[in-house]
Amino acid sequence: SRRKRIFFAAVPTLFVICVLVLAEFSLRWFWLSLQTPFVIPTTIGGVELLQINRKYLAKYFPPSVPLLPELKPSLFRKQKLKNTFRIVCLGESSMFGTPYQMTANIPGILRKQLRHLYPHRDIEVLNLGASAINSNVMADMSKHILEIEPDLVLLYVGHNEFYGPDGIGASYLEKRLPWLTTFKYAARELSLVALLERVLIPGKSQRTAHEYNLMRQVSQEFKISLKSDDSERIFTVYERNLRRMTELFQEHHVPMIVSDVTSNLFFPPFASDSLPGFSDMSIALKSAESLESQGKAQEAFRKLLQIRSTDSTNAAVNYLCGRIKLRQKDIPAARFYLILAKDHDLLKFRATARTNEITRKVCRNLNVPFVSSDSLFNSISTAGIPGNDLFWDHLHPTARGYYEIANLYLRRITELGLVGKEPGPSRASPLPFDVDSLGIAWLDLAYADLSMKNLTSQWPFENYAVTPVVMNQNVDSVAEDIAGQVYKLRMGWEEGCLKTAFRFQALHSPRTAAATYQAMVDENPYDFYSHYLLGNVLKDQGDHERAIEHYRESLKLKSDYLFTQIDLGLLEVNEGHFDEAIELFASALKLVSSSQPSTVRATILYGLSAAYANKGEFDKSLSAIDESLGLAPAYEPARKLKSDLERRRASPTP
Repeated sequence: SRRKRIFFAAVPTLFVICVLVLAEFSLRWFWLSLQTPFVIPTTIGGVELLQINRKYLAKYFPPSVPLLPELKPSLFRKQKLKNTFRIVCLGESSMFGTPYQMTANIPGILRKQLRHLYPHRDIEVLNLGASAINSNVMADMSKHILEIEPDLVLLYVGHNEFYGPDGIGASYLEKRLPWLTTFKYAARELSLVALLERVLIPGKSQRTAHEYNLMRQVSQEFKISLKSDDSERIFTVYERNLRRMTELFQEHHVPMIVSDVTSNLFFPPFASDSLPGFSDMSIALKSAESLESQGKAQEAFRKLLQIRSTDSTNAAVNYLCGRIKLRQKDIPAARFYLILAKDHDLLKFRATARTNEITRKVCRNLNVPFVSSDSLFNSISTAGIPGNDLFWDHLHPTARGYYEIANLYLRRITELGLVGKEPGPSRASPLPFDVDSLGIAWLDLAYADLSMKNLTSQWPFENYAVTPVVMNQNVDSVAEDIAGQVYKLRMGWEEGCLKTAFRFQALHSPRTAAATYQAMVDENPYDFYSHYLLGNVLKDQGDHERAIEHYRESLKLKSDYLFTQIDLGLLEVNEGHFDEAIELFASALKLVSSSQPSTVRATILYGLSAAYANKGEFDKSLSAIDESLGLAPAYEPARKLKSDLERRRASPTP
């Protein structure tokens, strides 16, 4: 009968489904390495934390790619405190902070400013920017971002829409059925799919970031006309993704602030079309350039207009027109031509004007707070056109550029009152652009110098030189060698930070060392050792109040660290906190071991003696100082204290 036929047809299908489901759950249970979770649980100093999984982006790229972009492994509390304000910064390499690796970026500077302005709040700023990703990735990641309970999402997106995952390189079917991209990403989260990829697809080559060109990898050197079906599809997908993200966060009552993106308009286009009627376009352009160099700008411009009449979208022609108009101080015309040059660059590594128009339109239609980084850079740039004074290359800002964008977000956050009431009068002003006050590590600046030198020496850059910020100052050959080792992945980032900071302390540059320790604390406030080291250098600088603050934080995270107890105890004596010092030294005496030098115990007893002496308990003080000198007879501070105690005992004050 018909029912029997349906039944016997359905049974095999149901059986296969059951087997697949069972296989999936079995793999998840027994083969954990097949899964790539968004966050990873960890514990530091007894605090339960979550850490962004730096490998999470693997699902968005083909398994065989030589170079896989990574997320920053940001740390945050598993359980939010009542006064925690958690910000997620979402974007591409410019949000990540390329070429910087630590705090000289939008999230790091914004976090520093908010902690300065709102010291009563527990500010967490998570950097979810990454190189080579686009709105396809961000829209898919949004569901996981909701799981970590953000109080605010900041978005800076638009540069990678053409060359990011499933942009211009999307499959034939995905170009016609866009929902297949979302389905593909969901399927790649399955352990079964991960297992099949491992079996069927050859392993990745073991190239590092310095041996392979990420720009070439993501673009595959595809040249794209702005007036093409591919471009129209990219713009449609971008608008849909932006709406999808915005509506999802709005549905869950998570505020957003969105910025358009900004580019270096002084940067020449990477690639241009040939011109109809000109067998060698370079000769035609060189002729115009020659006229312009001879001071015949108007004649050169007329020649360019003649060339342009054959193709008004040629990037190289528009770029030269813009440069001539800039020399003639016709700023509106210069901007017009330079924007055309950027938009019609056939290698689309910079967002087009239309991309920014879509961003503004979506924000306007969905009532999303919007800020304009592009307008900001226009207003603060030389001649009113964003150029090399704020950019390293075609789109990555300098540290000063990132500072300005961070402050743009900051102003909107305070205007909207998202963190709380307005900062008090004593903290009303944001921190100035200064590496010391912002806590920017020297290694971060040195790494940026090395990174940009390497990047701009490869395809598609030609004859483009960058000026190093710190690596050309002959600061110290040892520090520069450490930076080189870190950049070549021969030394870890944390080790490099510590070694450069120790080196600058040895060179009597405590402020440079302090900025590094501060950056380490800002990045990982749960590391007791960074707090301890920062306390040491602040103490040496005479900033005892902040030194005590970091020593105490270090002890909260690791209460049995002997040297924090000793150094904090000595500082508490100097500050007149004698009971606190006695408690610390008593605890330290229990921790000191016989394997440590006798001078360690002698120092503790010296501090204990000083605390008792200041309280007027001279018998206890003398007993402690005698024991200290018994361990270290040549210990000069103890000998001096013993002499003072004996003198005071012999001549008691009435």
